Amino acid sequence: MKLYIKSILVCAAVVFISACDEFDPKKGIENPNLLLENVIGSPGSTASWIVGQEREMAIVYNRLLELTEIGSDNYENVQTFFNQQFDALNITFQDQNVDNLAFRIADLRTSGNIGLQQVQPADPDGTDAQRAELFFYVGWAKMLAGELFVALPDTELPDSEPATPKTPTENLNAALADFQAAEALDGTHAGYKLALARTYYNLGDQANAVLKANEAIAADPNYTRTVEFDGTNGPDSDFADALFDRGNFDDLQPLPRLDFLDPKYFVEGDTESPVYIQKAEEAHLILAEAELANNDVPAARTHLTNLLSLVNTRAMNTFSDAVEGRDGSRPATAVVMVAASASDPLRAGLVIDRQLGDVTVARISGTSIVQTDIDALTDQLVALEMLYLMRQEIFIAEGRRFVDLGIKMPISENESLLNPAVTSTHILSSVPSFVPTDMDAFTFDTSTNEVVILHNMNAILVANRTDAAVVPFF
Repeated sequence: MKLYIKSILVCAAVVFISACDEFDPKKGIENPNLLLENVIGSPGSTASWIVGQEREMAIVYNRLLELTEIGSDNYENVQTFFNQQFDALNITFQDQNVDNLAFRIADLRTSGNIGLQQVQPADPDGTDAQRAELFFYVGWAKMLAGELFVALPDTELPDSEPATPKTPTENLNAALADFQAAEALDGTHAGYKLALARTYYNLGDQANAVLKANEAIAADPNYTRTVEFDGTNGPDSDFADALFDRGNFDDLQPLPRLDFLDPKYFVEGDTESPVYIQKAEEAHLILAEAELANNDVPAARTHLTNLLSLVNTRAMNTFSDAVEGRDGSRPATAVVMVAASASDPLRAGLVIDRQLGDVTVARISGTSIVQTDIDALTDQLVALEMLYLMRQEIFIAEGRRFVDLGIKMPISENESLLNPAVTSTHILSSVPSFVPTDMDAFTFDTSTNEVVILHNMNAILVANRTDAAVVPFF
């Protein structure tokens, strides 16, 4: 996008400006269309800047989805060109993908701040709604920093003033302030309320999370927000390529109990599936979890029923997935039965036969849970396990499971070398001790067509619900 100021966006907060100048091969070359002074004061500049923010968000999610989905039990990286380390939770500060993601998050935040501080105030056509959107993007970057990293700076400073890494709590609280500013400018926007609910949820603030979840549903009970991709002009969706355009080498496979939800993204010509980063389903999940934390199972059942009703109204995608190739080691037919662990019952209907014709897969949200499952709930912990299964299914391929598992990435080697405020504790990833490195392992008996997953991670989360890294309301 022409209105981006390359020298600022390339030199985002994860590196210092002086270091960026040192390594910039185009130093001294200026395009007048990219200069900030040619943007400030131009009519319509904020609208154009927000288009750039949307593009930055797409780039963030290209980096984010690869790492978080492979680094969870949602997908196994059988054989792809994507990150080969996260599947075994070998998450190191020297991983270039970690550095790339941190850079892109900082890029989103930095460009949003430029819009807030310089572009929108000088735009004769600028509006409060546009300013609210810029606050949203800045807050989203800080929220992702708090969710995904052990620490990240939230400022861009020259090397004489090191950018102090902020803890997850500090980054999340900073995100709250931005979302609150957005809501103050546009008080009816369901997305801003839902962003607040999510951030309060991450902080374990049950009362405020419930308040904002209820307000989000009241504002728009069917709300969604997407990140869009462009197969012609870019950026195209890397994760859609990974899930749908697998080819002969790419083999990113879902956990068998999630097979019926795969591939959530597909490509038709230049049209690529969007990523849903916000949806009203999250508000219902927050409300249900809050009631379970209060040990009110009947109230939780009501919220889960409302959630299921919404999920059942969501659109589906129907397309051919015959290109999907699986060797005999993976389930590939609808007769396969799947157990969540050796102590869980076998369930039918979780695996799709992709060679018999078109498949139909949830576009926005899907779940294996039906109303009779919810009606049967009487025990708090059984209900909590079901809720986390529904979170896993509804948020699959959206980068959320990694956070639910309590895993956090380290500050990268690049940042540690350039930023004297980074300490030895910042360059270590954080993986809860109860999260196994082989959490997407399973056995498949081809003679009986039975799959048994080694670890039921939802049951493990419930068993460790009091750990500070997971299940925020307990």
